[in-house]
Amino acid sequence: MIETAAHMDKQIQKALSIDADVCQGHAKCVMNCPTLFAIDASTGKAFVKTQPANAQLAQEAEMAMHDCPERAISLTTNESRQDSVSEASRPCIDESMPQDIPRVDFDHNSREFAADPWRVYGELRASCPIAHTDAHDGFWIVSKYADVVEIAKDDATFSSLPTTVIPDTGVYNLIPLQSDPPDLQRYRMPLIRYFTPAALKKYEPAIRKFTSDCIDTFIEAGQCELVTQFANPIPSMTALDFIGFDPLEWHDFANPMHLLSYSADGSPEREQALADLVQIDSRIEDAIEARSVNPQADAITELTQYEKDGVRFSSKELHGLVKMLLFGGLDTTMAAASNALLYLSENPTQRQRLIDDPGLLPSAIDEFLRYEAPVHAFSRTVTTDVSIGDQKVRAGERVYLLWASANRDPDEFKNPDEVVFDRRPNRHLTFGIGAHRCLGAPLARLELKIMLEEVLRRIPDFKIDAAKVKHPETVTVIWGRSALPTSFTPGSRA
Repeated sequence: MIETAAHMDKQIQKALSIDADVCQGHAKCVMNCPTLFAIDASTGKAFVKTQPANAQLAQEAEMAMHDCPERAISLTTNESRQDSVSEASRPCIDESMPQDIPRVDFDHNSREFAADPWRVYGELRASCPIAHTDAHDGFWIVSKYADVVEIAKDDATFSSLPTTVIPDTGVYNLIPLQSDPPDLQRYRMPLIRYFTPAALKKYEPAIRKFTSDCIDTFIEAGQCELVTQFANPIPSMTALDFIGFDPLEWHDFANPMHLLSYSADGSPEREQALADLVQIDSRIEDAIEARSVNPQADAITELTQYEKDGVRFSSKELHGLVKMLLFGGLDTTMAAASNALLYLSENPTQRQRLIDDPGLLPSAIDEFLRYEAPVHAFSRTVTTDVSIGDQKVRAGERVYLLWASANRDPDEFKNPDEVVFDRRPNRHLTFGIGAHRCLGAPLARLELKIMLEEVLRRIPDFKIDAAKVKHPETVTVIWGRSALPTSFTPGSRA
């Protein structure tokens, strides 16, 4: 049960005002602070959409005041207003945190955790389903299915701004992942078209060709590395193709994202990945600018031309939308494919079932996604004091929603630590739930289906060298294998 603080206390409040005649809706102001400001479509001027009624919004307002080119935004304090801000807006002070809260030694960024996260999740669910860790400046951990679902559906209390990752990777402006309603719906609307049944039917021939071409590069050799030669390039090329980049340049995009996802916070690899991502940002900006003068048949062009109620996306919003399509399309499906391939190699009887009965594959894919979620968790930032179970959580604190743990909750799934291809129902949370549910889920399922179909058809006796598998060393973002050395009976090119 989750309860928010409804009472309003008398205290100092920062009230926001904007001189619209001076500011006139500077793009930077509105883009940086979409929760606070909006543009009046009839006048083209900015107006204050909401007051900073909690610590997070107050911080955003401070940023707006500092960044406005004309210094047209101001904050004033008012001690007498009783109905404007909750006591919950006070910042969290670690020293005053109650000493009896359930504290656990939990750091998903560590090698120790990555060695066996499932054991940790099981212990949390059994003994401490709502717990607090001091790692990475402190955050709450939610491990039970019912609690994760309830929080994920409450965007008003649990915000996806400014980021959904712990520790903060420094990658921002991922739209719509890092957004809240009502902007969330505005951002999702133009993206839906890319994941409809009609769109999937359009993509399928390209996905099959990418898959066939990849297998052709190694099938005669009788050996390969299934991540770099198969699981990585296929979803990467598929995403680049419909977004509007050259599929053959998939290395340029996938490698930095792959490095970011699989490197630990503060490591040299993480720093290199962040540096490389700057080049991707430049590629996105150049593509958006090019499509504005030379339209193409791709998602970038359609997003630059998208208009709702006479308003188009700003350049920053366009950049965030394209960036999210890239991040969502490249690494997660690769990780899911690597996990499924390793399981099938280690369980030949189960693999034979899929070879004998291909009709099982769609439900098997969802079971693979439940059993080893490629994204283990996302965080939310609390906007107002709230009770989660019997724990009091304060505004400004972070809550970590463990999708992967919820997927193995015995209160929701029978025999959760077993792979059951025909599991019914299978309401796993790998694609999230609520307003933020992954739009790309249908495309991911299609890619996985085609990839596994072709592997089982063309190299059915593949065997992964377990001793040389590269398992995750951190679970900051992605859970998947980064190397799967494989042998099989050589075959012929298609």
